[in-house]
Amino acid sequence: MAEEIEAKVRAASPESVRRRMAGRGAAGGETVLEVNRLFDDPRRSLRLAGAALRLREERRPGDGALLRALVTYKGPRRPGPLKRRPEFETAVADAGALRTILEALGLAETFRYDKRRTAWHDGDCEVVLDEVPHLGWFVEVEGPSEAAVLARLADLGLGGEPLISRTYIELLSEHLASAGLDPTRAVF
Repeated sequence: MAEEIEAKVRAASPESVRRRMAGRGAAGGETVLEVNRLFDDPRRSLRLAGAALRLREERRPGDGALLRALVTYKGPRRPGPLKRRPEFETAVADAGALRTILEALGLAETFRYDKRRTAWHDGDCEVVLDEVPHLGWFVEVEGPSEAAVLARLADLGLGGEPLISRTYIELLSEHLASAGLDPTRAVF
């Protein structure tokens, strides 16, 4: 079983994260625009179970050209200080066709959010810098173990930052509701 193990913290200075990653010589550093669509049945069974089915399109900033599309299932979160949950992901050749298939199976898009993401591969971890509409900047570190993730956070000078256990969807849903905005979309 594939498992996602990650930590999320606020990024007070996105540029300092970029400089630090460049100084480490980490591979990557390209920014993409993500269009994330969550699907669920009319009863919201996945969300109520703490699970999610996401279709993500990664697009080139500027012209919006599609770089790749991925479908991801995330299972319920496991207890612990870091976010740990089952995760299965695969590339999709035609995101539009997959949307049609999901809808034919009785699933509907329940939430859409955009994100600008810059990702690096740093040793055995992935470090990402995310800009999320309405919420600002975050750093996520994903790795093979909690120890590896926490060590990478410390290496980045972020070990003392409070960990954010809530998902972007949870944070966005709360913000959109409190601001009286469309509760199903958070886009740039």
